Amino acid sequence: MKLTTAKIASLLILVLSFSKLSAQQQMGYTDYNINGIQPFKINSGNNTIQIGTIFSSYIDLRQYPAGATPDLTKNLFKLKDARLDVKGQVGKDYEYNVQLDFAQWGTAYQPDGGPLLDANITYKGLKKLFNIKFGYSKVPFSLNSLVEHFESPYWERPQITKGDFMSRRDVGIKLSRSDWSGRLRSAIGVYSGVGETILGGTNDPSGGFEFIGRVEASYPENHNEEMIDVQGLTTPNISVGANIRYSNRILPSGATFLPGETGAMLNSSASAMELKVINGQKMIWGVDASFEYRNFSLQAETILLHATPHDSADAHLNGLPKSFTGGNFNAGGWYVQGNYYVKPAKLILSARYDQMNANDLVDGVSNHWACGVSYMLKGYNSMLKASFDQNLQPQSNLKYGGESINTNKWHNEFRIGWQLVID
Repeated sequence: MKLTTAKIASLLILVLSFSKLSAQQQMGYTDYNINGIQPFKINSGNNTIQIGTIFSSYIDLRQYPAGATPDLTKNLFKLKDARLDVKGQVGKDYEYNVQLDFAQWGTAYQPDGGPLLDANITYKGLKKLFNIKFGYSKVPFSLNSLVEHFESPYWERPQITKGDFMSRRDVGIKLSRSDWSGRLRSAIGVYSGVGETILGGTNDPSGGFEFIGRVEASYPENHNEEMIDVQGLTTPNISVGANIRYSNRILPSGATFLPGETGAMLNSSASAMELKVINGQKMIWGVDASFEYRNFSLQAETILLHATPHDSADAHLNGLPKSFTGGNFNAGGWYVQGNYYVKPAKLILSARYDQMNANDLVDGVSNHWACGVSYMLKGYNSMLKASFDQNLQPQSNLKYGGESINTNKWHNEFRIGWQLVID
């Protein structure tokens, strides 16, 4: 697969310009409808500033299969969120967002974020063309990644979307368009490609960038950003999306990637098999769909990776000859999730299955099933969440399967906690 930077840029421009859209709303999924606790607002003429917060905490308990050495450091009370979220509007053309998470203070890298979650400005003055967002924010890729975590009945995203397989945030510039009352959206962006580690203030020695694009549609109404049908829609609603991202990073001889840049999917930041970035060409694409009707909702998504390492002796090729690999390797995964909102009881019931193959040249896959129960004290603003996740094929028990390059040894995980959202 030979794709030049120019070809990828042209492809992403086509994603954005395939139809005559107007710049009305942005992809990024912060225009949720929560009737409850409202943020603090200050208005002065055409200028507005909104200050909100997100607090959440849970207890985490893990069980291990026979023969595994338990990691008791994972049994803990965890402060997941302690966020300060400041959004502002200057006139009709400028918006900005700064979001800090004090729960992550002192950590240099987290796969799903860090101490800084948003620091960006948006220009909306090109009314008939597109909005322009510049700075640090979520990248326009993956439905599950874009939906806010506090609208989910789970404390953690599926393995394929939680931030180890690919970056969820980065610094760059994004052009986005929307029309048909938000039912149709598209976005393209150019990013550092370093992901969350760009907060260290430098690119890696390759000096490469990443190109990302997404298009999505929802019918008959705009419910692109929702996971749970709390409204009880009387007409079936379906949303579909497709996205693509491309990078070509070539490290100079003897150079290495930044600490933490390659990810932590295999529970080892030093693993040569990590693939959040690779020394070579990498293409990731995915499709997703969401369905809502009468308090029932269903989401499904698949994400696939195709990569060509620059070095024929790259560890990702697992020491296999080029005659067998073609110089390439593939990875990817999928999930499906079903939810039901029991309105009289204010309960969200959910079940999820996800699977991932970290490398098609290595034996095994990783898969989990999970279930969750959430009680809405006051909508999403105040919600109790309990979830159970089972690692179906732990690495310590490979005779039943498992991903042989994944060091996850736990079998069952229980999490229960509370979230408060004023945003």
